[in-house]
Amino acid sequence: MRSLSQNLEQFANRRVRDRVRTVLQPGTVRELIQQEIHTIIAEALNTHLLKEQEELLGRAPYQREPGSVARNGFKTVSVPGFFGRLFLRRPDTRTACGPSPLLTALRAAGSNMVSLLAVRFWMKGASTRAVAAELKHTLGARCSSSNVSILTNALEPTLEAWQVQPVPVGIQYLYLDATYLPVKRPGSTSSQALLLGLGVDSQGHRHFLGYFLGDRESLDSWGAFLKDLLARGLDPNAVRLVISDEHKAIEGAVANLLGCPHQLCLVHKIRNLRARVSRTDWKSFLADFKAIYWASSRESSLQALGRFEERWGKAYPKAMAVALDRYENFTRFMTEPKHAWRALRSSNPIERFNREVKRRTRPAGAMHSELELAKLLYSVVEGQEASWAKRKLWGEVKAGRTPVQAAA
Repeated sequence: MRSLSQNLEQFANRRVRDRVRTVLQPGTVRELIQQEIHTIIAEALNTHLLKEQEELLGRAPYQREPGSVARNGFKTVSVPGFFGRLFLRRPDTRTACGPSPLLTALRAAGSNMVSLLAVRFWMKGASTRAVAAELKHTLGARCSSSNVSILTNALEPTLEAWQVQPVPVGIQYLYLDATYLPVKRPGSTSSQALLLGLGVDSQGHRHFLGYFLGDRESLDSWGAFLKDLLARGLDPNAVRLVISDEHKAIEGAVANLLGCPHQLCLVHKIRNLRARVSRTDWKSFLADFKAIYWASSRESSLQALGRFEERWGKAYPKAMAVALDRYENFTRFMTEPKHAWRALRSSNPIERFNREVKRRTRPAGAMHSELELAKLLYSVVEGQEASWAKRKLWGEVKAGRTPVQAAA
């Protein structure tokens, strides 16, 4: 039988364990560590501030000298820390003695850290409001969404160099497309055409080539964009194929300035066909359509074209006219290496990029200036090019797979 002291000890140990379990709930451990780190840092900095005052006054605490500046206790000051604001005890004097070198350095470092993190968070896709909220929560920084916009303006010299950088050498395939964004102009907000160019070299590496903001997609705007690419080093003799949707302005500008074959997007053609064929026949119709444009050779494609006309010509004459219209312009890719066919059939690569631009610009609403647009576009390109560096647009077709299987 246990003694009274043993029972009391067991009871006390149990209460201690229960109290520890209560304190160390999920998330509490992290808070305790953060508080302890802040306490250690604050103690070290407070000690340094005391030594700094001693050197400034030239005497130790409680040492008196006639005519010397008298100490006047402490004042609480704060600087940005790793886990919110860091509160320090600054030694004070009865008369002004100048700023503290340590606090000046800490505030400058904190400001630089906030600026760096604000730009990096924003570059990763966070909105200015989200960046400001996160910096306030994490570092205790007094920062608003307008402050974040101002901080990102430091990118302007980088943007100016980025916009005029030379086009990479060896671009063989050029993807062109446009998306529309709301842009604020004096007195009104209008939808503006953002023209984009994506280049691919012979190895399948993607490169963002540039952009052009215009009122609309016109022959003049596409011509101005292509002239800018040519001025920055795009070699028209090296470009084997241009890929885009069926837009007269793009086709005209390419014919006038590049003079190279032009592949029109098959995905856009399929979308145009979908509304002209009944739901019950669509699956079979699409399979026969793909047999033409996903064939393993031009000969097989022409044979499939004949079967397609024979089966669907009478049932869907209007759909047939769309499906077979400009056959040559939709099969230019067949003159290129087969391992690239899948990527060259459509403008999907640049449309995926466009969706990323939309995703990044949608939270920002209307663009207030071309600088703001350039900043947002630069942030998208930085992220996309990091992803493109890890994965080529195409590789060699694996053994045992036909081009049609590889494209499926």
